[in-house]
Amino acid sequence: MKEKNFNPYPLQSDKELMISLFNYFEQMQVMNFAQLQTWLNEMKISDFKDLWEFARSKNCGPQLALCVELIYKRIKQVEAGKLEAFCSSSQVGYYLCDKLCGQEQEQLFVIFLNTKNKIIAEKLVFQGTLNKAIVHPRDIFRWAVLYNCAGFILVHNHPSGDNTPSHQDIEISKKIKAASVMMGLEFIDHFIVTDKNYLSMREANLL
Repeated sequence: MKEKNFNPYPLQSDKELMISLFNYFEQMQVMNFAQLQTWLNEMKISDFKDLWEFARSKNCGPQLALCVELIYKRIKQVEAGKLEAFCSSSQVGYYLCDKLCGQEQEQLFVIFLNTKNKIIAEKLVFQGTLNKAIVHPRDIFRWAVLYNCAGFILVHNHPSGDNTPSHQDIEISKKIKAASVMMGLEFIDHFIVTDKNYLSMREANLL
């Protein structure tokens, strides 16, 4: 059945997402749980993995595909929770992958830590256009002073899915590292993350 009045633009709120999902099933004549179970059986969907695969297939219309994709991203964001302390690069890296999953613009976060590597705060300091993020060290250090932190971690995402650092990424990291030495703060690491993986510039010997 053809989807009616489908808005192809991303849904901005959870309410809009739920309304769109309910509208989809109403168009499919799925009006109750029994009919939903029948539909799931017909589509051979028994778990969320099956639903995700169905949403990516040519048999799924754009309205349901968009709803499933957004639900998946929002579940990932809820699961990410909040990190309490810096324990290892892998722990922080995958936490940050989940935190920035699905973002379509580059975002630069700073994680501020105390002397025991306990996290004081996480601050978004820049959000840029796709594939371009420009930040000045003062945007980081003014918050570092306000939080009275001992060290910090930078993280930004690459919406392209490629976590390879650009020349600009490396240069800004060097500039911030030099400034952190003068400020008496420890620049612990700079992570570049995608939806699936991360790169630690310290582990890659780029910091």
